[in-house]
Amino acid sequence: MIICAANRKIKMRKFLYKIFPVKEYDFKSFCFPLLLIVYVLGFIGVYLIYVLDYYEKQAIKQNLYTKQILAFGIGIGLILFVALVDYHIIAKLAPLIYLFGIGLLLICKFVDNPPIYGWKHYTARRWIKIGGDPSLGINNPGFEFQPSEVVKIALVVFLAWFFFKTHKHIKKLWVLAIAIVFTALPILIIFDQPDLSTSVLLFAVFSAMVLISGVAYKYIITIIAVVVPSAVFLLWYIQQDFQTIFTDYQVDRVKSLLYPEDYPELAYQQQNAVAAIKQGGLTGKVLQGVEANLASRSVPVRESDFIFASVCEEFGFIGAVLILLGYAFMILMIIRIARKSKDYLGRMMAVGFGAMLLVQVSINIGVVTYILPNTGIALPFMSSGLSSLLVNLLMIGILLNISLQPRGKAKVREESPLGYIDLK
Repeated sequence: MIICAANRKIKMRKFLYKIFPVKEYDFKSFCFPLLLIVYVLGFIGVYLIYVLDYYEKQAIKQNLYTKQILAFGIGIGLILFVALVDYHIIAKLAPLIYLFGIGLLLICKFVDNPPIYGWKHYTARRWIKIGGDPSLGINNPGFEFQPSEVVKIALVVFLAWFFFKTHKHIKKLWVLAIAIVFTALPILIIFDQPDLSTSVLLFAVFSAMVLISGVAYKYIITIIAVVVPSAVFLLWYIQQDFQTIFTDYQVDRVKSLLYPEDYPELAYQQQNAVAAIKQGGLTGKVLQGVEANLASRSVPVRESDFIFASVCEEFGFIGAVLILLGYAFMILMIIRIARKSKDYLGRMMAVGFGAMLLVQVSINIGVVTYILPNTGIALPFMSSGLSSLLVNLLMIGILLNISLQPRGKAKVREESPLGYIDLK
């Protein structure tokens, strides 16, 4: 009995060590600056949510302020836990993670009955509800989240694993063709919700990972030669009365950017956001405290998709530039992690997550500053929204684990047949 118990303990220790090989980690390489900037941005986001809701007491009614603090509290534990999990173990689960993400999207689309079912806000069915009572409509108390947020991380992990498994054949067309199929499936389902912004985001991330994977340039150039004129045609096509690809609401959002005077109701949100940005001036209103008269209070969804307008008004031009520099610093840290990663797999995952964050920030700020059509995408780590925040924190945890496993001091060049771009 004693011997059996000892053997079980030994097996358990070996199992845990495979998942948490802490003795092999180089803790001196742990990317503390990345973790620091994430929580600085998060703290600013929490402060802005509190300030914006000061008069209306929305923070008390909807618990936005409390939920955001709670999410970051959970996020600390989540990041530290995931940072110790070997990313190779996560990659081995990539097919299951991918199928899980697809399964959530299918539940969102087809399942209508509790306890787990798809849920619609306005005309978009993008959420899954757990529990609650569907007959109560907007007052349904069930817990909800967006499955597309899970798919973001699932797709990056799966593509990194797929390219890693097929790297010996990376120059062959069939590898790219299969990757396109696996990427197109979730994109098409999400596009049908409809959720154009997330569809574009996933396509951009896929493009970045393909570019760095080592796929033959002749295929990449061919795809670019097809995609660019197709995008121009699509911009023309979307404005035609006979188009059938996009919903009327999506078309009107594009037209409201091009012809705001003809779509005042749809342009209202972005125009008010721009007005709030102007109100911030050089230094903002932060010194006036929570009782400052903020123009951004008239911006719908100001605590989520349009929180950057509040950043500009509260902290002014200087504060907005510092926030942007913070995101730039974050991306540079992720590029550094990719460059120093132990292997091809780590590099691909880091590039995918870095591209994800970069594109999200670019789209969000483009919308708030009235450069892009209103798409409804959150600003990472600052916007209110539990599912988006926790998924982004999970990405950071994986990136930190990659940073714990840097390439050795000796410069070891990967074999040329791998065919991927060396970031050194």
